[in-house]
Parts: sequence; C-alpha cells; structure tokens
Amino acid sequence: MADFRGFLCWTPETAAATINTEAVSPSRAVFLATHAPLRIRRAGLDGRALVSDGPLIDENTVLKDFLSLQSDTGALLLPIVGDSGTGKSHLVRWVRENLPSSDKHKVIYLEKAKTSLRAVIDALLADADSGELAQLRSDIHRFTDGIDAATLSRRLVNALSESLAATTARDVPQHARPLAGPRGLTVVLQDPHVSAFMLGQGKFLTRLAEQLLKDRSDGEPDRPMAFTMQDLPTDLLDLHRAAQITIKLINVISGNTQLQQAAVDLLNHHLEAAVKRVASLGAGRLQDAMLQVRREYARKGKEIILLIEDFALIQGVQKDLLDAVIEAANRYGSTTLAPIRTLMAVTTGYFSDLPETALTRVRATAGYVYNLNVPFTNDDQGEAEITSFVGRYLNAARVGRDALENERQVRNPCETCDLVSQCHEQFGATSEGFGLYPFNSSALVRAIHATAPRSDPYAFVPRTVLGSVIRPVLVEHAGALKEGTFPDARFRTQFPTADIDEPLSTDVQEVVEAEDHLDADRRKIVLEFWGGAPDQANALSPAVTEAFALEARSFSGASAAPKQPIKAQSAKREKKQTETESTTAKFPPSLQAKLNAVEDWLTREQVLPQAVAGDLRTIIATAVAQRYRWVNPLMREQNQTTIRAAWPSNARVVSLEGATENIQGADTAPIRFKRTARNSRYLRSVLLLKNGQPAQRAEHVRRLSTESDRYTASLTTALQKSLQITDGDLVLGLRAALIGAALAGQAWPGMDEADLLAAAFADGRSWAREDTASRDEAWSRALESHLQHRTPLVERLRDALGVAQGEGKPRLIDAARALPLLRQATAQWDWQVTGSDIPEWVKKAVKNFANWTDIVKAQNASLRRQLDGIRSHHPRGTTGAQVLAAVRDALLAAENASIPISLATRTGITSLLAQAQDIDWKMLNQLEDDLLRAEDVEASDAARITAAVRDRGVTTQVIGALLQASDAWLTTALEHAASRTNSHGDEAARGVQELLIEWQSLSAPEEDR
Repeated sequence: MADFRGFLCWTPETAAATINTEAVSPSRAVFLATHAPLRIRRAGLDGRALVSDGPLIDENTVLKDFLSLQSDTGALLLPIVGDSGTGKSHLVRWVRENLPSSDKHKVIYLEKAKTSLRAVIDALLADADSGELAQLRSDIHRFTDGIDAATLSRRLVNALSESLAATTARDVPQHARPLAGPRGLTVVLQDPHVSAFMLGQGKFLTRLAEQLLKDRSDGEPDRPMAFTMQDLPTDLLDLHRAAQITIKLINVISGNTQLQQAAVDLLNHHLEAAVKRVASLGAGRLQDAMLQVRREYARKGKEIILLIEDFALIQGVQKDLLDAVIEAANRYGSTTLAPIRTLMAVTTGYFSDLPETALTRVRATAGYVYNLNVPFTNDDQGEAEITSFVGRYLNAARVGRDALENERQVRNPCETCDLVSQCHEQFGATSEGFGLYPFNSSALVRAIHATAPRSDPYAFVPRTVLGSVIRPVLVEHAGALKEGTFPDARFRTQFPTADIDEPLSTDVQEVVEAEDHLDADRRKIVLEFWGGAPDQANALSPAVTEAFALEARSFSGASAAPKQPIKAQSAKREKKQTETESTTAKFPPSLQAKLNAVEDWLTREQVLPQAVAGDLRTIIATAVAQRYRWVNPLMREQNQTTIRAAWPSNARVVSLEGATENIQGADTAPIRFKRTARNSRYLRSVLLLKNGQPAQRAEHVRRLSTESDRYTASLTTALQKSLQITDGDLVLGLRAALIGAALAGQAWPGMDEADLLAAAFADGRSWAREDTASRDEAWSRALESHLQHRTPLVERLRDALGVAQGEGKPRLIDAARALPLLRQATAQWDWQVTGSDIPEWVKKAVKNFANWTDIVKAQNASLRRQLDGIRSHHPRGTTGAQVLAAVRDALLAAENASIPISLATRTGITSLLAQAQDIDWKMLNQLEDDLLRAEDVEASDAARITAAVRDRGVTTQVIGALLQASDAWLTTALEHAASRTNSHGDEAARGVQELLIEWQSLSAPEEDR
C-alpha cells in the first residue's frame, strides 16, 4: 500500500507557475481549467448605493444579459462592481472567452495589465482606418517613446499647477477656498522643495508616470488610482527650506483634516486634465476619436463590444472614454454611431465617484449593475462552493500549466492515484472529483476565514484565497509537508483562528499537551483546522495523522470523534456562547472580560490585553515577594520601595508569551509563561483568587504557593543586582574595604582570615596611624579620602552580609557566605577595575585606588630612605641599649670636661633618649627584612604591600631624630675636645675624645669594626 506520510501530488514549482492570482495572467487553457462559478447578484441603484436583494446568478446569465439587453440609445453600459480581488476582472475575461464568434461584432478588450496610454489607445483605435486616428496613434507613440517617467512626472506637476491656478472660489466648497486660485494649492506644487517631495520614490505622481508609460507586469501590486492624504507634504521635516507662502499654506492644511481631504479631492479632480494636456489629448481629442471609431464601424454595420478589466486604471482617458461610450447611437431616427455594449469592472469605491451621466445611462438601460461583494453563506452550500472553487486550482496545480495548455481535456490526476480512496474519504473531494488534499473542507474554510477582513469574515475574495491560502500551502509549505513538520508555527502565524470559528478548546489542548510530548503544537493545529476543533483529542482520521507524520495514538479520556461540519461548529459555538452567558452571571463583568481574554490568548492566540497582562504580572510578582524570608542568603530585610525597584511588576520579571512586551530585559525574565492550556487555566485561577473567587482547580493554589517559593532565588538575584550586592559586587566591596584598611595599617596579605574579616567590616572611625609622620604624601591623601567615605561602604557590606532583627542594624556577619567572598577579595591585593564595573556604593571610597600600586611603591621608597638614614649611624648588629649608653656616657663626659652644650640641645637629646628608651629597636630589623623581601626582583605583590602597610609606630622617627641630634652634637663636641687636647693636654677632653671614637665605632658597618 502506498505511503501517505509526506505525500505530495504536485511540485511546488508547477503550482507556482500554474496558480495565478490575476485573471489576466494565465493562458486561456489554464483560465478555463481553473474557472469556478462566481457569486454574482444583480444590484439596483438607490442614488449611488447598491441594493442587492435578488437571487444569485451565474456567468452565463451575465453573458446573456450583456448580449441581449437593448438600449433605446444604442449605448449599453453594464458595470461589474466589487472590492479588490473579488473576481471582477475574472468575470470580464470569462465573458471575453465565451463570446460567440460573430462578424457583426467588433470586440475591443482593455486588459488590466495593459493600461499604459499607448496600449489603451492602440486597443481603442485598432483597425480604425482614418488618417486622423492614425495620427492620434502616432502622436501617442511618439510621446511615450520620447519621454521617461521622471520627465513625465515633472510635467504632470506643472500641468496640475496650471489647472489649479485657474480655479476660482466658485470651483471649490466654501471650506476649501484657501486652496483655490494662484495663491492656493498651486503654490505648493510650484515650490521646488515641496514638488521634490511629491515626486519622491513611491509617491503617487511618480508611480502614475510609470503606469502611463509602461504596462503592468505579472505579480506587480495594484497600482494607485488617485492621490491620497499620504501624498500631501504635511509632514516635511525640513519645511523651513520652502518659500514663506508655501510654509504658511502647508501649516494651515496640516492642522485641518477637512482641508487635507479637500486638497486631495482638488488634485484628483484636475488630474485627468493634466494627463491629457501633457499627452496632447486635450480638448476632447480622445472622445472625438472614439466617436469617429463608432462612425466607422456604423458604416461597416458592426456593433462594438467594449470589455474593460479595470476602469479605474485607465487614467487620463476615463472621462473622454465614458462620454464616448454613452453617446447615443441613434439620433433623429437614424444611426450615425455604431451601437456599443460596454462591460467594465470597477471597484466599489470608484463606482461611487462615476460621473452622474454614466450612472444615468446605467439606470436608463439595464437599471442594475453586477455586484460581486457577495459572501459565501455559513452553511453546507457555502462550504461546497468554496471547495469547488479551490478544488479546480488544486487540480490545475497537479496537472501543471504546460499540460493544461497542450491537452484537449482537463484530466484529473486523482483518478489514477493509488491513494485516491483513502485520500478522498478522509480529506474530501469536490463534486467534480477533485481531491482537496492537503486541505480538507474544514481546514480550507478556516484558512479562508483567517485571511478574510475582520470586518467581513465571511467574505470570499478569490485573489486573497489564491494568494494567501492556496499558493502559500502548495508552494511555501510543501517542503515542511514532505519532511513531516507541517503544519508548523509559520502556518499558525499565517492562519490565526478567525473570530467566527470555534477554537480548539482548552480541555482538548490540555490533554494533547500532557500526552503528546513530541508534537503537541502541531497536533493542536491539525485538530483545530483539519479536525474542526472537536471536543475530543482522538478526532483525527488515520490518513491525516499519517500524512502529517503525527504519531497514531489514543488519548486518555477521549473516544474518536469525526470532523465537525460547519453547521455542527456553528451549533457548538452557540452552545458555548449560552454557557458563557450563564457563567458570566457568577462574576463581575470586568473579571469575566479578563477571564475571556486569557481564554482567547490561548485558543485564538490573540495578544493578551495590557491591562490583563499587567494584573497577572502584579499578582505573581507580589506573591513571590510576600513569601520571601530574607534568610537564603541572610540579608537585611528591605522596604517595599526597594523591593519594587528590584522586582517590578512588568515583563522584566513576569513574561507572558503573546503579550505586548516592548521592554528591555523581557527576553530574560525569570518567570516565563508559555501559551499552553495548563498555563491558561492557571492564570485564570490566579485572576479568580485575586478577586476573592475560588480557583478553577485546587492544584492551582498549590502551584501559586510552590512557584512563589521557587522563584525566591530569582528575587534574590534581582535584589542583589538592583542593590549592587551580587557576589561580584561584594568581592569588590570587600577588596576596597581591605585596601582601605591596609592604608590605615589594619590589614595586609597573609593575615588571619578572622582578622581580615574584622578589618573589612570595621568602619575605621577610630583608626589612626602612629607612623603618620613616616607616610608618603600620596599615601596619606589616599587614606584620608577613603576614611571620609568608608562608613557607607562598610554599612552596605554589613547590610548585605549581616544578620539583623527586623529592619534594625545588622548584629552578626554571615561568615558562611562572607568567608568565600573574602577569599576571592584577597586573591589579589590590587585595584585594576574600570569605573563601569565598580558598584556605585564603592566608587567614592576608592577614589585614589587606581594608583594603589604606585602608592605602595612610593611608600616603600620613602621607608628605604628613612632606614638608610638610620643605618648610617646605627648599623644592623648594634643594639639600642648600646646606642643609648654611648649617648648618655658622652653627655656625662662632656659635662665633666666642661665642654659647652646648649640647654636646648641637652634638653632635646635627653627627651629623645627618654622616648627611645620605650620603643622596640628590633622593629628596625623587621622593617629592613620587609624591605629586603619587597625589593627582591621576584618579590610578590603581597611582600611589597606588607612592607609598605605595617604600622611601626614612631620607631623610625624617634631613632632617626635621636641619632641625628646626637651625631650633630657629638661632632661639635669632638672638635672642641680635640682643640683643648692639642692646646693644654686636658685629660678630661681626651676622655671625651675616646667616647666619641667609641660612638663612631658603633656607627661603622660591622665588617669594618
């Protein structure tokens, strides 16, 4: 047996080449093969309004009317009216293809695709023999051959300007009088700056010029028929470059919608005259030519049949043409002009703008027009008509354009297909035997409804059906069908559930989501479109599941159910509406509207209204915040303002698929709800609970509680990020606190972690270095700046890592969390952090830290200089006691020898001796060892920082001062003693001299002693 999986009975290339959205595009064979009966009604005229209350008629009736109706004037005008894409041009072409051959008829056919001036004139004057008509054709050819679109558009502006300048106040409505005359709308067109805007790419005049010079190509979008408000220069950003009179008028127009419409109407009213002036068709030249044509064919005894596929596109010649075709053929009892029958397609909007003379002719002859704005009925008959129309195109796509053009009879490939029985039974076929695969009637009708205007959901617009339903599925989705991924998300986007169609219920969607873990999304689409939105999940036929590569399975709690026809769906929709109205009585209207919005969000994939989405986000975000316990991690409890700043009730926290979320950060929201049946039910329960109503299910209450707890970790992250106390922020804060403590001599690398932790959390208010005098200036400046801003820094660290009672100050530090961060902070004792990476609460305290390495280096250099000064008088190896004893002995000997010493010197040295007696002289060796380690070429940052940081009190200052003062005095004393010894041989002086020699020996390096 043949395999239905991924089956294609057409090729995308053949389908694309065969199915045309324009009636004028396909060849005659393809056109006739795909033709399906149109929905046509005769419509009477009530003024300019259409009155359609008669029965449906077919194309043959139109053809019969057109050929049989007699006009007492010999000029019959039958308009075919309908919106764009309803088949007007198709009907005109059908009439042409089915006109009986007759020597008595001259058929003039104006195709929709051939609307250039040249093509229109050639078609109208074809076979006309007079020299005057030949001259007109020649003039038009010469005109179109000798001008380009840019030049033509400029000439059109000039011609419009001339026409507008000639208008008077009597030519326009009273409210539009500012637009008339030489100082009116014409000045806008004359201004070079403004006219450049109106001649810009894509503007109406530019496109019109192109249309007048060349015919329309296949696939080209509908051409513009007239000026619109978008063509007015009311929003020019650089309007100041225009002339003052222009600026003034445009400002007046811009602020008055009524005046804008009047300007558009005035431009359109003078447009045809401008085209005729530029193309040398003025003074009724074309009308005269057409009347001459009619006289020629009157002499030949022929009747003219004029078929116009789109009257609105014959710009520049419409009025003259209409005047010519409604001109009476019979005058004063004789026929001077050939009778003419005109069948023309015209859009509904354009029909209302036809000249009254043309409408009068319609009323006087047939008395009606053909109206194609006839929607399909919402019943089996309408479904059959839709499938019949589409079935012909599906068959044509399978056969292909080449075969249709070369074969005498249209064949049906379904008749020789191995899958025909299974396919037609489960996908359906038309009454002509054309299979609907890959659609069935339900999928087809739903897809058509999905692409119809929301204002007219039952409208059947052939062009839309072909271009937006049939071609996309056969061409764009063929690959997905073959690969087993059809229908996919793109299909769902192209074909949303129409308001008039019942969506797949939440119950069925929930069953599918719970049990089909492989293809739930695709199965839901197939159930809705191909299954007709059944009440059970087992409603798909085996052929459908096989063709779309869905797993054949039986869903729990559901029995097989057939596809629901349109009448059943309508009944189901009415039943649901009754149930909804009954339920509505239970809840306030505002709450019910929100519940319905959540239901439509799921079943119809509608955008969730902002008010509803806002309520849901607020409820869920608040629930998480209310359950937050501030214990994991331990953190000071924050006020509501701080919480809301970190955890706002918007899409940055709670993201809802299918809601408007134009906000930065929504794509990374911690709480995310997919558009699923389970979430839809849950969100409705959330709304009910918020409004004091019981949840739809008890499990929803538990889910709200459980998820509120689960998302507390996300709230923690949000709070830490908002407060700038993430682990990374705290590591920087701790490092800043430790470097600040190091500046104060309270911390250095290698200290015990407990001491480092205490130093990091100390506010520094009682800190004062004893060695301030030995500190480098940059060091002192950095320390002073840091201490001024250290308190806020430490308070933030305490709040983030401390334990408090209520909202009080933290009393304990959470060491379990703080120690790992401390280890990261002390992994490096430098400050190489850019400004953007530094938390705001840290920045002021680290103002000078960028130079931390240089400050350490400079401080060590200063300490080295101080130590070297001391070592010049007190080399390593001598003790402080020896130095102190030598100085005291020298002072005593000098006194005994009556060597003079000033009181100030004696007092100073005595004071320094007393201070030096109380200090630890071993500190000098420690300083020297630290500096030696710091100065090693392979020294670590820790060694350099330790040497610079340690507070050694006043040791170096006192010892240095004592040694300098003693050395200066003893040097003077030695000189005095030497002079006395040389002169008098004073024994006491010699004693002093010996003591001084001893002092000098103490100052000498150890190896020299």
